Amino acid sequence: MIPEHIQNQITTIWDKYIEDHKAVLDTKGVPYDDIDNKRAGAIEILKMIIQDFIINKIDIAEFKTDIDSFNKKNNFWGFTSIKGQMFFNLLLKTSEGEGQLEKLTVLLKNCVTQPKDLSDALNKIETLDKYVLAIFNKVPDKRRAPNPGSIGYFLSYFWQIHDYQQWPIMYSSMIVSFTDIGLWENPKSHRDAYKEFYNLNEEVKLILTNYTGNSISNWEAEHAFWNFRTVTAYPPKKEKLVKPLDEINVVLDNSVSALMQASFDIYDYLPRITANLIDLGKETEGSSSGKGSKYEKAVCEVFKQLGFAIDPLGQGKGREPDLIAVHKEDNVAFIIDAKAYSNGYMMGASDERAIKEYINHYCPKLKKEGIQRIGFIIVSNGFKSSFDGFVNDITWRTDIKRFILLSSDALLHLLAYRIKDQKDLSEIVEAFISLGKTITSQDIIQRFDDI
Repeated sequence: MIPEHIQNQITTIWDKYIEDHKAVLDTKGVPYDDIDNKRAGAIEILKMIIQDFIINKIDIAEFKTDIDSFNKKNNFWGFTSIKGQMFFNLLLKTSEGEGQLEKLTVLLKNCVTQPKDLSDALNKIETLDKYVLAIFNKVPDKRRAPNPGSIGYFLSYFWQIHDYQQWPIMYSSMIVSFTDIGLWENPKSHRDAYKEFYNLNEEVKLILTNYTGNSISNWEAEHAFWNFRTVTAYPPKKEKLVKPLDEINVVLDNSVSALMQASFDIYDYLPRITANLIDLGKETEGSSSGKGSKYEKAVCEVFKQLGFAIDPLGQGKGREPDLIAVHKEDNVAFIIDAKAYSNGYMMGASDERAIKEYINHYCPKLKKEGIQRIGFIIVSNGFKSSFDGFVNDITWRTDIKRFILLSSDALLHLLAYRIKDQKDLSEIVEAFISLGKTITSQDIIQRFDDI
């Protein structure tokens, strides 16, 4: 039984959700237009994909690819993130030994089938947990193994596709919210965790049903708590996550979307030498050259902390880019220019000429060193235009494969995730390659955060 004071917090969270017109925001902060109806339509297609796998119409690799492709276009559940598709990718990649893929296929068919009841669901979690844990314990580099902590979300996603009225998805954002209001204590096993989550979710729905006089669905409860997040990327000062009841309204007034903010304070993980990057990028005092030099050095340090081999160039060395960042293992290099502009960077004609000179000078050198994939990154606090014409010209006419406009904010988030989760540098490089031309902090959060 949930204590009365926590029940009051739950109804206050619901009232704020109603006050916000039941807004559910996407990763860019844009409200979804009728997300529940979109989910309902998407479910019919996802059911067919799951069924094709179960009846052997597609194999496990095709199943993974089809799920990935569909969710990238219809990302209504956050499956493209770490606990979803990335877990699935690693699960297959670490099951490539003799007979392992066949074993995983049989196991996964059973696990993604709709459970008969909660007891059956918990048995499925335990079965997959044992399989994944055996892999996790054997792999020397845990970053390359599927994380058992993802199983609750991963399987409950598929169960919800079968019956969204019955099965709630175990989002990390929901666990954060339950923790914030004093509902959650970490269970001993992943099986127990989903049991606890399922039962709490049922209690929450019952409380809200009694409070509103209407039957509350899994999705409605999820949306209300999804928008209730006390964790922000840039808190003005350190705060405890659990708030007393008399402060709940303050927390709710400052609530943020679960997909808009990191689920942790990034400054807990950033080295002091890089933490003021954004401030350096908007500094207005002092000479422009002095300000630019400090910002360039900080950008260089971030790329060094990310794990790149760095060749710092920049001011004092003539007409040069600020640094070259190389990752020889992936045969990749980035020519990087840091722009400290307080009001956002806008490229001028002289900048265009300089960038072309950098490319013409350094691409041949890098190719002689055996680097075949070369990108160009401009780092700045913000950008006043998209530079589409220039970028298209560069990627069409030169050896530059990717031209990226990277915000300082995004770069700091990337470093925080790298340090917090021990991300492999190859994952960082893949993010640069696969994300859009302009990369924001929300792009990094969506890619790496624990949903």
